[in-house]
Amino acid sequence: MRGDLFMIEVWSAVGDRRPSLSADETLIMRGGRRPGTSPASGAVEAPHGRGRGTPPGAVAVPQARNPGPGRGVAAAMVNKMVLHPGPRHPITVQPAGVRVVVRVAGRVIADSSSALTLREADYPAVHYLPREDVDMTALERTSQQSYCPFKGDAAYYSIPAAGERGLDAVWTYEEPYDAVRGIKDHLAFYVNRMDAVEELPL
Repeated sequence: MRGDLFMIEVWSAVGDRRPSLSADETLIMRGGRRPGTSPASGAVEAPHGRGRGTPPGAVAVPQARNPGPGRGVAAAMVNKMVLHPGPRHPITVQPAGVRVVVRVAGRVIADSSSALTLREADYPAVHYLPREDVDMTALERTSQQSYCPFKGDAAYYSIPAAGERGLDAVWTYEEPYDAVRGIKDHLAFYVNRMDAVEELPL
């Protein structure tokens, strides 16, 4: 068995407990490290300015293959779970209705009047911007990966000009599940890693 460490958010879509971080933010993490972490600790910087540290319910498990989220110790032994939005965990994807401008390292790297807003359960809304409205030359693909049972596998980009805070600061679902198919070919940004994410009238 290889010694790779996978961060697993152990939770269930039903019941009274939910993690304090959204599924976008970190369910399974492999390879590399996030800003504010050390390779030894495997701790994760919490997005949206909510502090640093390992997410509630997350455990580091040596695994020979990608584990799927599950419940309790069985999490490391099951395949990836696919869950569907419903009354207890609603997800909607709608036009943002605003112009979204993303600034980092003193420059505009995204400017879109066609952004989509994803709202998931009681987590903060997230804007997803079409790739054609993002300066992809300012981004660098990384090996970071995460998995959301409602949305699928996420890939990450860094913003080199932003230095450490730009590491894995952008994510995308390249083959999202049907419930959120609208966010395919869109990118989202960790707002607390940007200089500004502006919402302007169309």
